[in-house]
Amino acid sequence: MKFYLNQYLSHISFLIPLVIYWNPSWFSLMGFQAYWPIFWLLPWALIHGPFKSMLLGFLLGFILDTINADIYTQIPGLMICGFWFGKIGNLNHFKNTPFQFGLTSAIGSLICGVVYFCQIIVKILLENIPLWLFAYGVQNIFAQVFLTGLLAPVFCTWLYYLFSKKYKLKL
Repeated sequence: MKFYLNQYLSHISFLIPLVIYWNPSWFSLMGFQAYWPIFWLLPWALIHGPFKSMLLGFLLGFILDTINADIYTQIPGLMICGFWFGKIGNLNHFKNTPFQFGLTSAIGSLICGVVYFCQIIVKILLENIPLWLFAYGVQNIFAQVFLTGLLAPVFCTWLYYLFSKKYKLKL
């Protein structure tokens, strides 16, 4: 009986975004972490297309929001990135090079970070809180973008080959 690992790998690997809450300190820069959901969403979207990826971005954001229990949501940013990554995969212009994985995931992390930060800014402006948190938020976004772009070639390439049907792993 042959058991193909990549049949169930996409379901098992859905736990990867929970690495955010595991928070490995050796992957941090000045206390900031990479945006871990992008590492899982990018390879998935390149293979499965924009609409499945947009739905998956919603589910991924929903799971992260239920764990976080905050008034700000990660759903819109992940849905935008899922749709965009899927469109890139459908256009067949993505050659799966480490540079492309790094740059695309860095831009996706920037999109998700800006969408999340805009929610915070709107709440700050509505409650008349001073904007001294603005500099910290911008620093957080750029550190997250840098780390995501730096680590994405390793994680995204590995996950792309595991998700792809071309590469079957037999156990």
